[in-house]
Amino acid sequence: MIKQRWGIIGLGKIANKFATALKDFSEAQLLAVASRDSSRSEMFAYKHRADRYYGAYEDLAKDPEVDVVYIATPHITHAELSKLCLENGKHVLCEKPFAMNECEARDVYELAKEKSLFIMEALWTRFLPTYKKVRELVDTNSMGKIRSISSDFGFKSKFDPSSRLFDPKLGGGSILDVGIYPIFYAVTLLGEPKNIKAIAGFGVTNVDESCAMIFEYDNGVLAQLFCSIISNNTQETSIHGDESRLLINHPSHGLTTLNISQDWKPKGLVKVKYSGNGFNYQIEEVMSCLGQGLTESKLWSAEDSLALHRTIDRVRKAAGITYPQDSLT
Repeated sequence: MIKQRWGIIGLGKIANKFATALKDFSEAQLLAVASRDSSRSEMFAYKHRADRYYGAYEDLAKDPEVDVVYIATPHITHAELSKLCLENGKHVLCEKPFAMNECEARDVYELAKEKSLFIMEALWTRFLPTYKKVRELVDTNSMGKIRSISSDFGFKSKFDPSSRLFDPKLGGGSILDVGIYPIFYAVTLLGEPKNIKAIAGFGVTNVDESCAMIFEYDNGVLAQLFCSIISNNTQETSIHGDESRLLINHPSHGLTTLNISQDWKPKGLVKVKYSGNGFNYQIEEVMSCLGQGLTESKLWSAEDSLALHRTIDRVRKAAGITYPQDSLT
């Protein structure tokens, strides 16, 4: 396989985990990194043995030797930076949420198609062995017919009105940061809902600090979802079939285990084997797709991502959650 030369834009906590995972791939090379802070970029490059570092995102995007870029900046910049990389001939793996709304996301995917370049939303949960096991149990009807889903993701964060979590100008709030995971489970296991009801709790900076959601489907199935950035919640997902219940333990979006129960009696703990820190699975998917000359993943396609963002938009409309970017679409 041809070695893929990677660049990373945005050098925070998640980028560090990604760069660590990338080292496990002999066919991948971390060639360049970029931050708006050149000293931070230099330190990151030294830590992860990148050959080049930049103090401007544009410089990395224009580096002719970079093949594929991982974007790990705050999500208000995801669409803009994805387009920048695509316009400069780079394949793109962009952190979740892929964009601020479906319209922004669709514009990026259309540009990638026009340029015949690979692009994928980096929603790591989709590629983890946990999720693959869940899909196997659901698709083989091991639980019987799904009757309902409950999913919750909340954590208590320190209040800082200028942080990305609490500043509305930075796309702050619970829905895009953590609510995307419960919504992901509902949409990928049940499809897009017929009706959505949602209520958000707004804080002093007017971002949704928490949000409760009910999804209704044509067959009477319901999904009850919750997210928060002000409370430490269970971070569990429970799938209720008419024969058994599947509990995706804390943290249900990450490296975890499964419990199966029938008539309230435990049937056993399902342990899933992992390797690396979990980011390696999405890297593996990107590398496989690039090796096959694909422009999108069959596991997490552009349409899969758009269905998720379309549903998030409907939740936001029901709960009255808006962003400045909405007026631009």
